[in-house]
Amino acid sequence: MTSYQAFCKGLPRAVARELGDAAAPHSSATGWMVKLWFGNKDLHYECGVYHRRQVVELGLHFESDAFTNQLLLGALRLHAKAIAKRLPAARIEPWDKGWARVWEAIPLAPFDEPYSALVTGTLARYVRVLEPILEDSLPADVRWSR
Repeated sequence: MTSYQAFCKGLPRAVARELGDAAAPHSSATGWMVKLWFGNKDLHYECGVYHRRQVVELGLHFESDAFTNQLLLGALRLHAKAIAKRLPAARIEPWDKGWARVWEAIPLAPFDEPYSALVTGTLARYVRVLEPILEDSLPADVRWSR
């Protein structure tokens, strides 16, 4: 069994393996939260371990300016039915500070091999499903560099 801190530290590499090496994201990780992004850190995938609420939250976060966040939220809402087919637990919603997110909560469990694979696989599926929509919907003035 792995500690949640060790899981978070290894998650960027594990997601990159799931996606294939050509799709390796940029990342930052703390002991309880991981952010992965491809072209703009403000538009990132996030996985956080929340012991008080007994969940792992993961999803795509828009933490850019309010206009960009709302534009991308609207674009993802246009694809809500297709997203729901591949990410049935995902919620698409505005969030704190003018941000927005597509996310879900997974009940917290010990980070054994099957649970770690579940969380890693779910986050990789978010990237596979949402990244093409995100990149197709980006406003021309949003900074983006692989």
